[in-house]
Amino acid sequence: MAIRRFRTQRLWHNTLIMVWAIPFLILPGIIVGASSGRFLLFQVMLGVALLGVLLAARRDSRKTATYQVDDDKLVLSTAETTREVRVSDILDASLLDRVGARAYLKEFTADPASRDEFMRYCTVDIGFSTFTLGAARRLIDRLPSAKGDLLLIRLRGGGVILLSPLHAQDLVDTLGRRKLQV
Repeated sequence: MAIRRFRTQRLWHNTLIMVWAIPFLILPGIIVGASSGRFLLFQVMLGVALLGVLLAARRDSRKTATYQVDDDKLVLSTAETTREVRVSDILDASLLDRVGARAYLKEFTADPASRDEFMRYCTVDIGFSTFTLGAARRLIDRLPSAKGDLLLIRLRGGGVILLSPLHAQDLVDTLGRRKLQV
């Protein structure tokens, strides 16, 4: 069978929140500047807004990964590492949303090393490293695109991997078909 490649999701929630916050950051500077003739507050707030947008964009774009399914293996790659998982070692591949992923992470991974291993190939922030500090997490979790957009893979050795393919159901179907062929 042919190699099937899957793109990962790229979500820009931190950047969008910062872009929406720009008017609220800059408007007080404009008002104070217009009434007093001193635009120092405007310049400071503009600098803070630009810095916030740059940091948010960097944070949203920092993680990249690729997933490909070969005849008998799933190859997971990031800039730092590549991991091959035999299809026969996959016990279960199930769709998961961000709320479920956070709950699973809190319940089953206590130390940071196992948390990093769980999240190594996931390019979507599930709510542990956002700039919003939880303020917009509930809103993001309720988006229609956030339902079932993650993939939880359980392995024979007891390992678990969280993936974030663009089309999660296609990856589940492909893994299921390859598992039946092996």
